[in-house]
Amino acid sequence: MRGGDDGTRIGVALEDWTGEADGAGRPIAETRYLCVPYEALRAVPVSYAGLYEALSGVTPPFPPDGVELRVAPLDPATLAQALGRFGVQRVAAAASLLIDGPVTVTGAPELTAVERLGFLDAVAALLPYGWRTRFSAATWDQSGNRNVSLAFARQVRDRTAELDWRTPRLPERDTPGRAYAEMLADLFGDRGRSHAEVVAHLAQATDPLVDTDPSTVVRVLGGLDWPATVLQAVERGTYDPADIRDLLATGRHRELGDAAARKVLYALIRERAPEDVPLLRERWAEVAGTTVTPFRELCAAVRGLVWTGDDVPAGARAALALPYFQLAHDLGRADELLAALVTAPKRDLDEVGAEAAALVVREAIGPAAVTATGPRWSLTLGELARSPRVVCALMTTVGRGEPAPLQAWYESLTHHLPASLLGLFRNLLFSPLTPLSGDQLAGLAGHDTACVGDVLALAAEARRLPLVLDGLADWLASLDRIPAGDALLLKGRLARATTSDAASLGMLDGLLLWLAAPPHHVTGTATADHPAYWDGFQSVWTRPMPQGRADRRRETLTAWLRAGGWAAAGGTGPVLMLARRLMAAPPAEALPVAKAMLAARASVPSLGVAADYQVCRHEAEQLFPELAKDSFMTVLTNLPQNAPAGHIAALCAQEMARGVPAAQIAETLLTGLPNITAGTVVDVIGEVRLALTEMEEPDAANRALDLARAITRYPGVGPSLRTQAAAVAVAEIGFWHRIIEITAAADQDGELLIDESTREQLKHHADRAQSLLKASKPARLWRGGGGRS
Repeated sequence: MRGGDDGTRIGVALEDWTGEADGAGRPIAETRYLCVPYEALRAVPVSYAGLYEALSGVTPPFPPDGVELRVAPLDPATLAQALGRFGVQRVAAAASLLIDGPVTVTGAPELTAVERLGFLDAVAALLPYGWRTRFSAATWDQSGNRNVSLAFARQVRDRTAELDWRTPRLPERDTPGRAYAEMLADLFGDRGRSHAEVVAHLAQATDPLVDTDPSTVVRVLGGLDWPATVLQAVERGTYDPADIRDLLATGRHRELGDAAARKVLYALIRERAPEDVPLLRERWAEVAGTTVTPFRELCAAVRGLVWTGDDVPAGARAALALPYFQLAHDLGRADELLAALVTAPKRDLDEVGAEAAALVVREAIGPAAVTATGPRWSLTLGELARSPRVVCALMTTVGRGEPAPLQAWYESLTHHLPASLLGLFRNLLFSPLTPLSGDQLAGLAGHDTACVGDVLALAAEARRLPLVLDGLADWLASLDRIPAGDALLLKGRLARATTSDAASLGMLDGLLLWLAAPPHHVTGTATADHPAYWDGFQSVWTRPMPQGRADRRRETLTAWLRAGGWAAAGGTGPVLMLARRLMAAPPAEALPVAKAMLAARASVPSLGVAADYQVCRHEAEQLFPELAKDSFMTVLTNLPQNAPAGHIAALCAQEMARGVPAAQIAETLLTGLPNITAGTVVDVIGEVRLALTEMEEPDAANRALDLARAITRYPGVGPSLRTQAAAVAVAEIGFWHRIIEITAAADQDGELLIDESTREQLKHHADRAQSLLKASKPARLWRGGGGRS
């Protein structure tokens, strides 16, 4: 036996008695080792039994340069007989268990050493031949050595799986070993492979498997009937895309029937991977033939790339779809594929999908193709008439480019599309530019209401919003109703529109309110631009709502003002200017705006110190004196749920800074917040002192104490407040005493060094504490009910 040598060895050890005894009379055993370079076995695999027989005929002494043995090649038929003799299920179980780890065979004491060797050989035959580079076995081993991966023993070795000869078991589920066992059963069962075929296939897998993942063994076995294995995985939906690509690339799909090969092709198409297009082009004619289903699958896959894909922008979607047109051109069906692509889905249509489809149309057809002398795209152009959103996106896309292609596209499309769908693009894209009418937008909405939003977006991008907004207002004013879904899309377009024209911004906000959505653009308007903003806003605001349609504009606007989010966004000045304009309306219309503006301070207390807000508040109280009497109550009744004590304290401090007496603030606070707890009241008093200090108000501490006195005098509050205030005060005193102890320096005797001023203050507070103790007596805990307990 001769061959190359990469350092990997296959060894056999044969132990036998010599017939001699040592000095103590004990029999002497002799072990002969055979070590063969693995490369010598790869060309002509042999069995362990063959090596055993060859070694049995060799006796020492051995020549120093090794011996040459003649070993019979591995015979699959002979090993197949051994599988039948030992039981294929038992041998398969042992081989499968070995993939997951070492195995001990128990319960077979009647087997001879030769029979045990035959079983080990049969197990090795049901594994790839390269597994022998990581395989070790013994006909008997009770040493517990886990380096021996398969051994017979009287009892199971530590940390090895047991194969009971009488009741062999399969590996646990969800392991490579279990997958291997199931594949063997499938090959011998439903697929009708003989034992000899499986052994012969595994004997050809001679690549060393020393450091490979055990799952590699499963793939090697699957290679025997690999096309059928891949097909089965496709049918179950558990396939690996790499297997499909390999199957088609290597041509082994030809081992399947035509219908089965097409299933594999469909699976590859559904992967929707542009890098697969060359392989699809290579195999299409052979596998798809003249059947119609493969092209339908292709159309569905490309549509999926264009019309779906969360967070995938239009350009990226189009880039994924375009390579498939190489295949469609080869088939002479590019027009057919493009027509399928531009057909909008019946539901879940989004503007990104429409834009992606438009980009594909522009790239696939090209500007020259739409001229009178260019190729015909009759199917695509006909389908565009039924896909208005793609038309809008296409005109937007080509409108960004050079005038000549835009002119070519427009003229070509006019022969296929109705004027109601295409005509208004002439107003926006070609000189002389002319405003759109409400009737034009109504005609466009007849194709798809969402197209109105698309045109609005185009006008905003082209800085031509004034050409659209008046007509848009006319169209909306003519509608008795607008479906919720259409309104939602239009609100999004109105909010996202950008322009530097203040009048257009005002109209956009007016149109948002028309659709019962809050203003969006006013917060970004400059003070100097407010007159123009107001003109635009008022042009929509003053339009009467159609008869029979509920007018929710004021309700929406006041709710937005009251919520105060506009102040947090930094748009205080422009919003307050708008509120002041609206408060100049008749009292019945102005009063809700004034109340909402005053209530906004409940959500954003910092508004109270803003100069613009103070002016607006003063005007509101001048217009409506009744608001001045209970403005603080208006704020308290609009507090956000679970408003923190600091929030409430800031509002109280602002009222105190305005000169409102503490008693009035206390009464309003406790009346407006009937469920406020004693703990929150104590926290508010403490936070008022801090708020007044931050506002640089004089005598902050004493004014906070004035509020405490006023609250204490309020009926039913005193006992609970005293209990809570005392608990908080004692805890705070203790805490700050500890801070003084921790931060004070100590002398060499360990006594604290505290400056004289601090000592005087501590003595003063100690005297007050003693005085308080002497002037008081123990009281029963107050257990009142209600919110302030």
